[in-house]
Amino acid sequence: MLTRALMVAAVSLTAVPAIPPSTPAAEVTAGDVYARVDGTSAVLRSSGIERRWSLPAGSAGLATTALVDPATGHSWSVPASNDFTITLDGVEVGSAAFNLVEAKAIPAPPDPRRADAPPGVQLTLRLKTAAAKGGIPKGVEVDRVYTLYDHAAVIAVDTKLVAGATALRVGKYSLDELTSAEPGPAEVHAYNGGSDWRDDFRHVTVEPGSFDDEGELLRAEPSPGSGWFHVSERRGGLMSRAGRDASGRTWVGVDNARDVIDLGPLASSPPDYNRVANPAYPLTPPGRQRNVAPLGSLNLGRAYTGVYHGGAENAAAAFATNFIATAMPDYPRLVGLNSFHPWSHGPGHNDLNMRAQADAGKAIGLESVMLDDIWQGSSSGDWVFDSARYPDDGHGVPQFVDYLHSIDMRLGLWMSPVEFNKSSQTRKDHPNWVCTPTGQVTQFIQDDAGLGVWDVTKPAFQDYLAGVIDRAVTKWGVKEFKFDFQAWVDCGAHDYLDYEDAFVAMVRRFQVAHPDVTFELDETNDQRNWAFESAAIGPSWFDNGHTSGDGHIPGLTYVSKELHDLWVTAPWLPTSSIGFGVYDGYLKEPYTARYLMPMALLSHFTFWTDLTKLSPADAAETAWWIDWYKTHRDGLPRFSYENTTADPADGVSWMALQPWQGDAGYLFVFRQAGGSSQQSISLKGVTPSHSYSLTDVRDGHVLGTYSGSELAAGLNVTLADAYSSQVIQVTPTGDCAPVCLPG
Repeated sequence: MLTRALMVAAVSLTAVPAIPPSTPAAEVTAGDVYARVDGTSAVLRSSGIERRWSLPAGSAGLATTALVDPATGHSWSVPASNDFTITLDGVEVGSAAFNLVEAKAIPAPPDPRRADAPPGVQLTLRLKTAAAKGGIPKGVEVDRVYTLYDHAAVIAVDTKLVAGATALRVGKYSLDELTSAEPGPAEVHAYNGGSDWRDDFRHVTVEPGSFDDEGELLRAEPSPGSGWFHVSERRGGLMSRAGRDASGRTWVGVDNARDVIDLGPLASSPPDYNRVANPAYPLTPPGRQRNVAPLGSLNLGRAYTGVYHGGAENAAAAFATNFIATAMPDYPRLVGLNSFHPWSHGPGHNDLNMRAQADAGKAIGLESVMLDDIWQGSSSGDWVFDSARYPDDGHGVPQFVDYLHSIDMRLGLWMSPVEFNKSSQTRKDHPNWVCTPTGQVTQFIQDDAGLGVWDVTKPAFQDYLAGVIDRAVTKWGVKEFKFDFQAWVDCGAHDYLDYEDAFVAMVRRFQVAHPDVTFELDETNDQRNWAFESAAIGPSWFDNGHTSGDGHIPGLTYVSKELHDLWVTAPWLPTSSIGFGVYDGYLKEPYTARYLMPMALLSHFTFWTDLTKLSPADAAETAWWIDWYKTHRDGLPRFSYENTTADPADGVSWMALQPWQGDAGYLFVFRQAGGSSQQSISLKGVTPSHSYSLTDVRDGHVLGTYSGSELAAGLNVTLADAYSSQVIQVTPTGDCAPVCLPG
């Protein structure tokens, strides 16, 4: 819903009298993490980071008093750094304006999506405005939950807002922030997704002074190779902000007023974006803000703040390893086939053909088959199999599903869970579930699906769809879902921001109910949840097997774009969370299976090809890499260093990525069309005094033993032919070996 953005100057705030905390002093430990709260202060620390707070008392307010890197002993915070800033009813309010209601520390609760997460501690600070001063609304509560895990150098913070007795309008806010007296350059990363719209998925800007940029990641480096960073788990887009002001305050957060509307499925001509920017920001016409009903609540989102030293690459390593271990679901990295390419909605999408594909896939080591769009025919919304394509066995299970299970392969299903076909019975039975007015309009737009849009904010619809997922898992044995066509739209009183939040909460509900099932997001038409919000749900598909041709990257080809996708994802996000369609019409000169398969192994890959048409040589080469991957995937780190700086989208530049854990891992190197046959690749994360044995994984040839200092200086890699690759295992030797191997 559109609201008028009020331009109200920030006011100077004086802290109101403190409310005594409701909990006594407490100390909690878990692994190497320690938390303490008392009446005046709180601390949360591990071997990788320490953050201290002053709790509201007297004229003081909630503030971070220190953000320490224990390895160097250096604190990056001023003595009283604001913890957050939020605009309430047009008034900018800092954490100093809130009283403490409760402070407590507990062990981090288990997450069913992450059964192997390390131990951790949560610090909860409940804050409330006590009186309406300077236009600050009375009785507004902000709950901040900080989580720190064993040995991590990153603290996550979740923020929830609860309105008082009157309705509340929420404008621009920070999810986390830090004020430092130490100036220096800052690096901002902004992520875009959706190959139907554009192909340049990451934009990196270096800012020397004050700024307020679109971005989800801010890394500050006041001292060479050392500093702190913030990461926002909100999706990308203009409203996603990263900034620094003249006082040295850095933050990541949200400014929803920068968007006017999300056109959702109504915008379908690339390179247009679904989201339309407010052309007169911050003036009228009004942008969007969040609206909270009296006593209602709003989850503002999650952010991460961490410290690093020893080089910029260690900031990414600190964040990504923690994010992978604690925030991402531990989904299985299966090897499968998807039906959409090359069969799409055509007659080849049927029981007999897909049985042949399953047999061919089984022969080379595949583990699953995903049936993409049209398995349901016109039943989107009802979600039953099209009996003409997939005949039933008489017990509500398609014969193809029975066959797939009989050969010990798993089933995956594509779904557009928040959309329906206008002929569906569910839509006829529940017209009040339709998103009004957008969903009423889109169901009559002529396209290949004829889809209307549900109002996902409705609890009854959420319960219904949870039942659909339960049925598919228990009756058909589905182990993987690919959710497509999710588009954030306005539904009457619920705007597209409410819609997005409801969708994410619903998918996480599915994950809790089915922790052994993978939930993927197709984000090819827009960034939707990309980047960190998406990765916290599951694998993301933002490539339809083509390029948008919007001119952002001249000369881009589909294969160079696959390397580009991996390159822009690393090092802050795991490349294994990126969906890849393998062999999608490009297993031909100059590209070989031996060149293409290693880049697939870095991703969450699925074959998009007719497997029965693979040549014997290509089938054998493919099978070898699949077998190697299945043997090593549990030890193949998800975090990867970025070893080359040139964007490989040009089809010419070399690219190297280094999956790494502890003191061991792999080096994946790709030579494209240009350059010499030899490149010097500097390895990262190696210990200078350790020695390492290097082995070519394809032929088992030992390439030699090198010291860490030699590898850091540069390993000479020779690839004689254009469009060739090499995968090198890097293993510590000697006394280090028992404690330095992955895992």
